[in-house]
Amino acid sequence: MRLILVRHGETVWNAERRLQGHADAPLSLRGIEQARRAAKFFESSPPPNRVVSSDLSRARHTAELLGFTGFATDDRLREMDLGDWTGRWIEQIEAADPGAYRDWRLGTYTPPRGEGWKPFRERVGAALGDAIERSDGDVIVVAHEGVVRAACDVLVGLAPSSLSPIAPAAITIFDINHSLQTRSTRLVALNITMSPDDLRVQGLDHAPV
Repeated sequence: MRLILVRHGETVWNAERRLQGHADAPLSLRGIEQARRAAKFFESSPPPNRVVSSDLSRARHTAELLGFTGFATDDRLREMDLGDWTGRWIEQIEAADPGAYRDWRLGTYTPPRGEGWKPFRERVGAALGDAIERSDGDVIVVAHEGVVRAACDVLVGLAPSSLSPIAPAAITIFDINHSLQTRSTRLVALNITMSPDDLRVQGLDHAPV
């Protein structure tokens, strides 16, 4: 079976380089077009066995634009809770505490009153595990950049420091083998976008969530 993760399209706050976490800014016009382009990836594929979305509206809207209806939602697939960073601009954070944003991107820093990397990856891993176990075929998860990064860590041991930013509406694919006594997982593709422009981000200073 395949586990296919899709990050939501760009939001208004992403475009402003403003952090969201559990806050829920709407998709921007560019984000809507990104999601519509990503839908072409699924047009010629067999219908998935299960589609699950984060309960936040930017993910649910993206799932709808991808052409999915009647999908389940799971609040464990929310982006990381950013605590006091929620709603702040990246430039503000970097000016107030140089290096903190970079270290958070690398998974080594927790924002004040925010969620740490370990509990975050554990809740995402539990949600993905449930989605996989409840499916006899391909599973599509529409969520957030942090969720994709956590999946890479949980499923194939790629730490945040080993990953480039995940572009808006990008597709990441894992192949999961249930035929073995111990489930095996391979990363098939990371960060697929329908437009090269969507990959033009600036490393660690890219607005991530």
